[in-house]
Amino acid sequence: MDLNNKVVAITGANSGIGLQLTQQCLGKGAKVAASDLNTDALDALADTHADSLLIQSLNVTDRAGMEQWHNRIVEHFGHCDVLINNAGVSLSSLATQQSRDDFEWLMNINFWGVVNGVEAFIPTLLKRPEASLVNLSSIFGIIGVPSQSAYNASKFAVRGYSEAMRQELADSTVQVLTVHPGGVKTNIVRNGRHYSDTDGSATDMETMAAQFERMARTTAADAASQIIHAIEQRQCRLLIGGDARLMDRLQRLFPASYEKALYRLLKLAKR
Repeated sequence: MDLNNKVVAITGANSGIGLQLTQQCLGKGAKVAASDLNTDALDALADTHADSLLIQSLNVTDRAGMEQWHNRIVEHFGHCDVLINNAGVSLSSLATQQSRDDFEWLMNINFWGVVNGVEAFIPTLLKRPEASLVNLSSIFGIIGVPSQSAYNASKFAVRGYSEAMRQELADSTVQVLTVHPGGVKTNIVRNGRHYSDTDGSATDMETMAAQFERMARTTAADAASQIIHAIEQRQCRLLIGGDARLMDRLQRLFPASYEKALYRLLKLAKR
């Protein structure tokens, strides 16, 4: 799939992987519809990409707002060829301690935000001679991790939803790509909600972010480049980072006992 002159819609596009996807797709000659709650970083690109960049402030949990964004894209560019459901947030808390409000906040963005995007865009994508639907899951959509039960639930849900849809669309022109990043250097931790494993109190954000920085090995630019390559090659599954490939292999080799090895690895990583 050649992205030149294709129309690409990206959620969560104001920072991290989303911003890199926006910049790199523009660099390949694509027309990009970029959305996020905040658009300050995107606005800085507007002057240099006036004809090829459409910016929208969007909350992916807003089903009607997603539909309106889709309609604006089709009205502005004429169609859409690629949807990248990238928007996501993080939550760290023990399953026995986390609040239902936090859980629903995360699921509304990470899972229902993806569903909202698919429902709004899939009729248009199915009309294109070739199209891609890209849903960002996580390595945490493949393995379960302590303190990540809500995040695991959302990313496992995205994975199952995407894999079922891929089979349903097998005879169509739409390629469904599920992306499973490992640790990628983004602001997802700083923008999340995190609580102590011991007493459920709010965790110091700087400490949490520093721990994540030590474990995250992949840059957002590299992650975006791999996603774009997977779209171009019409892949159906992408693992990003050596950590993701290792965890995927561990889960496949030891599906009933990988938790013990993972627990020891995580303890070492926090030292």
